[in-house]
Amino acid sequence: MLAAGCSDPIPPSRPTPVPATIPETFTDTLLVLGANTHTFSVNAVGAIEVTLDSVQPGAAVGLGIGFPSLGSCSPIDRVAAAVAGKTVQLSGTATVPGLFCIAIYDSGNLVEPVAYTITVLHS
Repeated sequence: MLAAGCSDPIPPSRPTPVPATIPETFTDTLLVLGANTHTFSVNAVGAIEVTLDSVQPGAAVGLGIGFPSLGSCSPIDRVAAAVAGKTVQLSGTATVPGLFCIAIYDSGNLVEPVAYTITVLHS
């Protein structure tokens, strides 16, 4: 009888990731040698996809995804030379619900400020 009380507990099952279905669009202007941060909230464990839709005038910029920290974004993944288009530049799985951020920055390619649009698809 005592042996049954000392068995290992059954670990909780992992949540099943849900598909990315919530779109959020961010637009702003990126200055030469500048960096901008946009935050969004993920409601459930699931997919995240980041697309740099447009940069006007055209230029390659840095793009990252991470967690907000002291007014900026601490990236956990990044692309140093993202070019605008319909292709997803960053993707992954949010393993916890919570606040995430997108960072867009001049990686040394800008000669003038650029207007941009970023779309994030998440759960």
